Amino acid sequence: MLKSSMRVQRGGQLARGSVNLPARPSNQYNVAVLQTSANSVRFDFARVLTQKFSGKLVIVGAATDELQKQFDHLKADTAVCRNATALAAAVPRNGRTPSADLAVWVYSQTPADDKAMVEELARVSEDIVLVPSGGASLPKRRPQLVASFRPYGFLPDYNCDVTDLDPGAVRLVRRETAEEASFVPAVETAFARLNQQMRAVERSLRTRMSELEAADRHIAKLEEKVLSLKEAKRELKQLKLEKHALRKCPERKLGQIILAPYRLPQKLFREVAKRRQGPPAEAPRQAVNSASEYQAWFMRHRVTPEQVIAMRIESRSLVYAPLISIITPVFNTPVAWLEAAIDSVLAQAYENWELILVDDASTDEACLAAVPVQAARDPRIRTDRLSESGGISAASNKGLSIASGEWIGLLDHDDLLEPDALYQTAKLLQTHPDADLIYSDEDKLTDEGLDAPLLKPDWSPDFFLSYNYICHFTTLRRALVDRVGGFRSEFDGAQDYDLLLRIVERTKRIHHVPRILYHWRRSASSTSDNIRRKPKALEAGKCAVQEHLERTGQAGHVAVDWRTHAYWVKREIIQPRKVCIIIPTRDRIPLLSRCIDSLVKKTNWADYEIVIVNNDSESQEARDYFAHTPHRLLHFEGPFNFSAINNFAVQQSECPWLLFLNNDVEIIDGEWLRAMLEHVQRREVGAVGARLVYPDDTIQHAGVVLGVGGIAQHAFRGFPAEDPGVNRQLQVTRNYSSVTGACLMTRREVFEEVGGFDEQRLPVTFNDVDICLKMHRAGYLIVYTPFAQLYHHESATRRRSVEALETDVMRERWPDFLARDPFYNPNLSRERADFSLGKLPSA
Repeated sequence: MLKSSMRVQRGGQLARGSVNLPARPSNQYNVAVLQTSANSVRFDFARVLTQKFSGKLVIVGAATDELQKQFDHLKADTAVCRNATALAAAVPRNGRTPSADLAVWVYSQTPADDKAMVEELARVSEDIVLVPSGGASLPKRRPQLVASFRPYGFLPDYNCDVTDLDPGAVRLVRRETAEEASFVPAVETAFARLNQQMRAVERSLRTRMSELEAADRHIAKLEEKVLSLKEAKRELKQLKLEKHALRKCPERKLGQIILAPYRLPQKLFREVAKRRQGPPAEAPRQAVNSASEYQAWFMRHRVTPEQVIAMRIESRSLVYAPLISIITPVFNTPVAWLEAAIDSVLAQAYENWELILVDDASTDEACLAAVPVQAARDPRIRTDRLSESGGISAASNKGLSIASGEWIGLLDHDDLLEPDALYQTAKLLQTHPDADLIYSDEDKLTDEGLDAPLLKPDWSPDFFLSYNYICHFTTLRRALVDRVGGFRSEFDGAQDYDLLLRIVERTKRIHHVPRILYHWRRSASSTSDNIRRKPKALEAGKCAVQEHLERTGQAGHVAVDWRTHAYWVKREIIQPRKVCIIIPTRDRIPLLSRCIDSLVKKTNWADYEIVIVNNDSESQEARDYFAHTPHRLLHFEGPFNFSAINNFAVQQSECPWLLFLNNDVEIIDGEWLRAMLEHVQRREVGAVGARLVYPDDTIQHAGVVLGVGGIAQHAFRGFPAEDPGVNRQLQVTRNYSSVTGACLMTRREVFEEVGGFDEQRLPVTFNDVDICLKMHRAGYLIVYTPFAQLYHHESATRRRSVEALETDVMRERWPDFLARDPFYNPNLSRERADFSLGKLPSA
């Protein structure tokens, strides 16, 4: 029981005393800031504990040095120990009398030392408080520990409130009460369930707060732009007034008369000087191609009339020539646009199609009159009409109900298909007859012509959760569409996205035709111009992704990234594991010190260890640093071999999650590690890479593209860090064939399955690309997340030398990937991985 030196209230409640406890910190919205997992105990743990308890205190499991200083400052009789061995040494046996009035155990995630710790604590005190550390799973660990103390006569004291130490803390006292003991398992189970719910609410609150803050920053930037625009408009108006006044003034007219004789020689001199200068220097090519440049590029790549005729003849002899039913809902469509859409179907090289026009109770007289006229142009055009408007999903489902085709194509009523759109689908089915979903590239159709091409990667599931990049032109196996239930009206505005999400849950037979086959008309009411024109579509897409996560059992929350209006899937970390952060180094201590200091100070994830691998450092500075570092130090002798160094470090560690980190990086945001852990925990993921930026806030790494500039090149290198990138791809989570080894995370079992880094043939370069490709070959995804951002200092000035031997190894080992990176469209540039248009025609 409690010693006389402990302050107790009646009923077992601990007295708080007259000192007011510090309030939990709050943010600018006056919402309590939740503790991060980087802290094993709260920052004022010593003060709160000494206010509640007096007498001899023993603390086990928390960070010893800093916590001991806090207790010493408070002049508390306290012993702070790291583990059971240290506790046995600090509090030796002195007979049967307990040595401490209270023992506090800050328990960790792993149960490795539980038995020894329980035995020592039961010996030291009859009053014990269990406090979870930042990385501990409270619902799992607390019931286990309460049961472990039961053989020593300890039972929970539920009347004692110790939640100021931690919401999951519990006090145990030694007492023998069989009746109370029988209720403990049920109480602990209920508490675990409530705690899980509370943690879920906390995570949701934390996520919502981050979304609110992001939206607030976005609104502030928009307000600045609006104010600047208003000011510019006022200045422009004033300038126009002044210009108008100057034109009318008599002085100007007189000046024109006087200067007239001198103007002709001036023009002549300028022309001569211009010719002497020669042609202007070619401006550097921009990453985002202009509309005119794209339009010229497209005209060189689209099929010619002669090719269409040849395709039509070829398609008549195809072995597998399924009927493709094109579903087109119609609602008050401008007649010229509707006629153009139908013309694009009539012009198809592949002839086994039917076009189903479903009028969604249009009210425009011209549109109503045009539909039957257009249907009369070809017997393959069928029409139907809803008695009252039900929305695009209802109209599409009506079209599905009368469609006869084995395959379904989706065409909006004001868009256009290329003549070879259906032919390319049928051609792919000759080699992949089991396909379920086929999609192509697309662009925008404007009043000025074609613009904004979306040259897509092959199937990229993480990119697809960021936004519906598949979109147009999509053809679907009819049986699968029926199996998932067709379109759903509650997702109108994002009905295609919702349907596709349900389809990709049922099949992995997804194929991409890397050709522009669809022109999406950009109109004032269309999301092709701006998703904000239909804000309900953005919310409908968000709900579609959220339901997809729930159906597939992926715990997480979907947020909108307001910079890009793309989706950010924030996944819960279900079973936290310890991370081994491996940092090779040779001298260069200022770099290493900055890296580790930023890592320790800023990382909001507690359960990690840092392993420094010293590769023959020679400086006295290095020897001094290594002699005092609190982190684990390994020594690797011999020439620099990045692959061997990291393989060696992995062998010396037992952590299930591995992070390979360069010594020249610096942490920017505290959530960087959690953002990577969200993905590495997924069974289908092999490796995760971060966004690395130079100190001047330009991109150093945002994924690796193969076959560009030789073997490989970093995507978007040199772009401003906050640039959206082509089609928003710089700022969204997506898949690549590889990520850089400067910051690469994986699971131990995956690393060992693929054989680790190749230290024999790829000792210095391309070992990161090689291991990612081995993971890809084994069926794993490689994920790039822009939400883990770090500075990368040295690579801005250091040129990497590539040995011919290693280049030859990559060409020999991975020729298919170097010729055709599945996550980089073949129509894009092979000179730079900037996602600009390529020079060569597509295959």
